[in-house]
Amino acid sequence: MRSGGHSAASSLGARNNMQRRAALYLCGVGALALALLALGAARAEEELKNPYAGDAAAAVEGKRLFLKTGCYACHGYEAEGAVGPDLTDDEWIYKPTDSMIFNTIAKGRPGTVMAAFGNELSPDDIWKIIEFLRYKNRQRHLKEQ
Repeated sequence: MRSGGHSAASSLGARNNMQRRAALYLCGVGALALALLALGAARAEEELKNPYAGDAAAAVEGKRLFLKTGCYACHGYEAEGAVGPDLTDDEWIYKPTDSMIFNTIAKGRPGTVMAAFGNELSPDDIWKIIEFLRYKNRQRHLKEQ
């Protein structure tokens, strides 16, 4: 009987050990999957580029949209700052990638007065506003030389 009881206990211990290993394996796989998703999302955001980059006509249209949408109320008529920050300089809290600026205009900035404009502006309109801001930044650098 003793050996039978010992055998049952060993069997139960082995089963618990296998369950622990399976749970650890699944946790590891889940953590890996989450890490890969986060990496993919970060890369997707990094890869988002303005299709109007360097397009002078888009910059002119972007300024018109900037004014029409009322961005000037916070950022000034030339996007050089007022109540809101200067959008033409290189001093940003967040790295001003095309993707970051696009998402800020489209979705707003939580915890600030920066509202979302994704329902009012098409993606093309947002890209044109970004090109206006980039144009202003390039002009600023030319003046500083």
